[in-house]
Amino acid sequence: MKLNWAMASASVMNLPWDDEFALWKKFKWKAVELWYDKIRACIDVGQRCADLLHQLEDAGIRPIGLAPGVVWTPSEGHDPKHERDELQRRMDTALALGAPALAITIVGRQPSDLAAEYVRLAEKLRGVAEMAQGRGMRVNLEFIGGLPVNGTMGTCIELVREADHPALGMLLDLCHYYASASHIEELDNLPKKKLFLVHVADAQRRPMEILGCKHRTFPGEGRIDLAALIAEIRRRTKYDGYFSIDLYDRGVWAMDPKEVFKRTAAGIKAIEKALEKKKPKARRRRE
Repeated sequence: MKLNWAMASASVMNLPWDDEFALWKKFKWKAVELWYDKIRACIDVGQRCADLLHQLEDAGIRPIGLAPGVVWTPSEGHDPKHERDELQRRMDTALALGAPALAITIVGRQPSDLAAEYVRLAEKLRGVAEMAQGRGMRVNLEFIGGLPVNGTMGTCIELVREADHPALGMLLDLCHYYASASHIEELDNLPKKKLFLVHVADAQRRPMEILGCKHRTFPGEGRIDLAALIAEIRRRTKYDGYFSIDLYDRGVWAMDPKEVFKRTAAGIKAIEKALEKKKPKARRRRE
C-alpha cells in the first residue's frame, strides 16, 4: 500500500541546505518538511526564499510545512510581542517557501491550576490560528511526550477542540504517542479532518520505563509495530495526508547522511509491504 511520504529536514539536522537538497534529489523525494534554522542560515549568507523555492520547484519537490514555531504557556510570562513577532516571522518564511503549514509546540512551566491554563492556551492558539489563516496557512499543533504542558495526545486533542479554529489541527508524532500517556481510542475524540500531519519514526528497543521521545530510530528497526499503528490511525481518522519521516535523534544526526536516507527508504518499503498484507481481501462473488 502506497502512502504519501515526506522527509523532515530535522532527520539530518547537521546537514546544510545544499547538501540536503542534493540527497532529496538523489533519493527521489517529492515532499519535504523544512526546518526554519536551516532556512535562516541560507538567508544569513544572502540567499532568498524565492531562490530556494525555485530550486524546489525545478526539482519537483513540494514543501509540506515548516518547523518549528513556539507558543509559550501564559504562566511562563514570556514577552507576548516577541512571541507573536517570531511566529509571524516563521509563518512569513513558510509562505515565501510555498509551505502551507507551520508546526508549533507549547513550551513553558506547568502552573498549579493546569485546567485554567489550558483555557488560556486554547485562546492563544485561536489567535495563532487566526494569524495563519490570514496568510492562507494552517497550524500543526504537536504534543511532546514528557513535557509538563501538552505532553499527551489526549490533551492536544482537547486543545484543538477548545480552540475550534479551521486553521488549527493536530500533528501526531508516533514516537511522542508511543512514549507518553496517550491512548489510541482518544483519536475518536478528534473532530473530523483535524489530523493535519503524522510524523513517523520508530522507538529504540529500550525498556519502556526509560524510553523517551528522544530515543528514535529508523522505521522497522525499533519496538513499534508502525504498520499496525498507521493502519489503526487511518481507520479511526480516515487520514490520507502526508506521513513525514522525523528522526529527531542525536545518534541519527551523527550518521553519514546517505546512510540515513538509505535506511529510511528501506523502512518505508517495509511499512508499505506490511500494510499491503493487512489489507482485507476482496470477497469472491458467487456465481
